[in-house]
Amino acid sequence: MAHPLRIGVVGAGMVTTRGHIPTYVHIPGVEVVAICDTNLERAQAAAAEYAIPGVYRSHTEMLAHSQLDALSVGVPNAFHAAATIAGLEAGLHVLCEKPLATSVADGERMLAAAEQSGTILAVNMSNRPRPEFQFIREQIAAGKLGKVHYASGRMLRRSGIPGFGSWFTRRELSGGGALMDIGVHMLDAVLYMLGFPAISAVRGEIQANLGPQERGLGGWGIDRVRGGVFDVDDLAAIHLRLADGGLVTIEVTWAIHGRDEERVQIAGTSAGVDFFPDLYGREHPLRIYRYDGDTEVEVTPALPHVENAWAQSLVRFVAACRGEGAPLAGGADGLAVLRLLDATLRSAREGREIALV
Repeated sequence: MAHPLRIGVVGAGMVTTRGHIPTYVHIPGVEVVAICDTNLERAQAAAAEYAIPGVYRSHTEMLAHSQLDALSVGVPNAFHAAATIAGLEAGLHVLCEKPLATSVADGERMLAAAEQSGTILAVNMSNRPRPEFQFIREQIAAGKLGKVHYASGRMLRRSGIPGFGSWFTRRELSGGGALMDIGVHMLDAVLYMLGFPAISAVRGEIQANLGPQERGLGGWGIDRVRGGVFDVDDLAAIHLRLADGGLVTIEVTWAIHGRDEERVQIAGTSAGVDFFPDLYGREHPLRIYRYDGDTEVEVTPALPHVENAWAQSLVRFVAACRGEGAPLAGGADGLAVLRLLDATLRSAREGREIALV
């Protein structure tokens, strides 16, 4: 590609103005040439901050009046499908924020559009690039843990609700609360480390306890207000039965009477790994547990600390647009995770396990 990679950004909220755009503008040979938002003032402010020449109210208007190579979509979940499909049908590569969509049907339409266009559909699963998670994935793939029989991931926020009445807390716009916001991250990360094993059944539980009381307001989001609609979950649990007999559990909260926690434990027949920054410290947050004969052994792997590792998801997308490998998470990955989120919500509504095979 002789000219710079020209990117148009859909949405001028925090995820694009503090995540996507700052990353793109620091990649050589990349130009953010257009941005759109239904709130034109917000789009104009982002354009002024990052010297973006084209400013529009909608992705339709932006696509009609801009010369683009790729689209970066960061709007409320319910609008992912429309913007992504429009970009793909225009022959552009598209990176879409997680979750892929709010319904499996929309996710399938997005994947079909990518296959029809022959362009790239990537999903911003930004936990995948973390050095610790890459290391764990490599250890499992190399058989160092033996047969993995148990994995758990927890992401608990004491106060992490992104505004009451914001799009995050309105089911029609988000598709769900903590489950669709941070559950998607932990679910994808754990399955990615495991190599996406075959899953036979899903059991899901969701609750809304502090959100309806307007407790647990967090520091994320652009609409951190009180007094609005809250018709989503603030706690979710996912239990996966693997086809080989293994068990995976995921627990996430937006708000809980307890401390913040992020932890991943994966146990195999030969060894186990434990990622727990709050216990082990941020510098060396990972431990390996195994036996040497009858002696219990605990190992601290020396891994590089990578500031803003999440940005590598966007860097890999740009490389893929240039024909340099695949994105870190493709549309098929996003759809696989979306199917599990959908099964989790169905299980919670119906009070039963959902069989997948």
